[in-house]
Amino acid sequence: MSESLSKFREQLSDLVLNFVLEQWAAVGVMATSAPEQARVIDPEPLLLLTLEVARHDPRTFDEVLDWLIANGRWINVARLSALFEADRICAPEVLGAVAATLSRHDKTPKWRTLAARLKPSPDKQLDALFRKNGQPLFLPGSEPDAIFKSYGLLRTPVASRGLSSPVLPSLLSAWRAANFMFKARALFGVSIRADVFTFVVLQGASNPTQMARQLGYSQRRVQDALVDMTSAGVFQVRNVGNAREYFADSERVLRFLGALDNGICWCDWRTQARALSTVWRRAFAMREENLTAYILESEQEKIFREVENDLLRAIPKRPVVTQSGADLLPARPKGLMEAMRRTLKSD
Repeated sequence: MSESLSKFREQLSDLVLNFVLEQWAAVGVMATSAPEQARVIDPEPLLLLTLEVARHDPRTFDEVLDWLIANGRWINVARLSALFEADRICAPEVLGAVAATLSRHDKTPKWRTLAARLKPSPDKQLDALFRKNGQPLFLPGSEPDAIFKSYGLLRTPVASRGLSSPVLPSLLSAWRAANFMFKARALFGVSIRADVFTFVVLQGASNPTQMARQLGYSQRRVQDALVDMTSAGVFQVRNVGNAREYFADSERVLRFLGALDNGICWCDWRTQARALSTVWRRAFAMREENLTAYILESEQEKIFREVENDLLRAIPKRPVVTQSGADLLPARPKGLMEAMRRTLKSD
């Protein structure tokens, strides 16, 4: 393998896998450390991203699966399915096998329905679930997990360690950045209303089109939720040109809720997951033959151009003001890895 390609993949793996595990650790996954200042966790796009990249890290994959067994009730499976269909961030057989595994622990139909829809044809060729440096991590002759094998994936049997913590130890647990959306779901139900509430309170004034794009719901459903919640006095509405914006007194709402984190704000997880999964796939699909350092740099620039808009939208934004009071836009990142580091750094 080209040394420069190997180094690029190693840097990419360290950056993305460490980030993913840190974010899950903030909501109860067993890990050595959590981020110093956690982001608001939007679990559905984070889960899809994890199911793509953690195929290179069995420990992360299984710790997140352990967390899902304990906390799967807080996942909006209808939204998860919609985001999967729209963005195709992970392989359908991986999501299907995880859903089928969870259906053994959750007797409601949500996981079972998703598992059935993603079941591959019986003649699908078997492949290893986990890989490292391009090599399968399933040893011939090992006992396979029956559920994953039925989805065409070979891995050792799943053994939940039960070490993950509840994301909401009690309904009286604090409104912190990491668990904000989960708390909203405890308040409004695992539904579009909880997610719209989280978005409006943390993102600020917005219109239904922007909310639908980031949350992954249809604009009509977002509009209906906004109208109902405005009628109930949760939000207010104002006309901006020909558009309508919905907003809340975020500072007052956060103070009322007892939110403990300073500077808590919305993070565009959907665009982030879409960009990172694209970079990941392109990096590990590169051909090694005749791949010089110059060609690798050129390929990285092509990838950057493909995901640039999504990466830049997902960068945590902080206003930069000169002494004269003029706002300055942050400079364009110098290359793919710098853009990714900016996107993944703690808020």
